[in-house]
Amino acid sequence: MNTWVLLTGTLGTFLAGNWLLRRRERQIAKGRRGYGFEEFAAYFSGESIPHENLRHVYNYFQHWQSAKNFPVHPNDALYNVYGIVDDDVDDAVMELAARWRAKLPATFDGLRPVRTVADIVHLLHQLPREK
Repeated sequence: MNTWVLLTGTLGTFLAGNWLLRRRERQIAKGRRGYGFEEFAAYFSGESIPHENLRHVYNYFQHWQSAKNFPVHPNDALYNVYGIVDDDVDDAVMELAARWRAKLPATFDGLRPVRTVADIVHLLHQLPREK
């Protein structure tokens, strides 16, 4: 009996938390209605970053959210909007560097901190490219 109560309570807490997170994502997306990739790319217009590379970043973070066609802003905080911290940030940088064909250093030591989507774009843009 106690096991069932514990399992039911744990499952209920998990489902409620998941529902709240998805609701929050939908609310953010609704507030950004009309914002899309073109606006995202325009933010970087003076930096000569290829649109293909910006599209990789936009798609990566758009798919990180469960809300369909989530509008990604350059100034989105990785933690606050996407829940990305620590090793997940490293994973995102490594995956996007591969898509950009950028060479990452052996360690992330000495690289500037990455806190927003724009920070990732700027970091990747500064890395040398594979030939």
